[in-house]
Amino acid sequence: NNGWFGKVARFAVEDFNTVEILDLTSTDPGLRGFDGGFTDGTYGYVVPAYDKGKVARFGLQDFNAVDILDLTLWDPDLRGFHGGFTDAVYGYVLPLHNGKVARFG
Repeated sequence: NNGWFGKVARFAVEDFNTVEILDLTSTDPGLRGFDGGFTDGTYGYVVPAYDKGKVARFGLQDFNAVDILDLTLWDPDLRGFHGGFTDAVYGYVLPLHNGKVARFG
């Protein structure tokens, strides 16, 4: 796995001591190796890096349900991104190498 991991940590800013871990690889072993993430207020999204093309989405309230969007099913070049954002309607991931921005809803 080249040392890539698939865990998301969240902590309570109130006490800066309460920590929860979500292991994305328990949903899909390929969910590892991310470069950034963003939120729409309801879900958190992690951006696939390197040669990865799967965007993982998880609920911020329950912090355990994980959905997967495999961008390579639409275009095999949609892999390896560097950051992402939302405009409150769509999510976007920014290309690291291939020059293709992916937009999803």
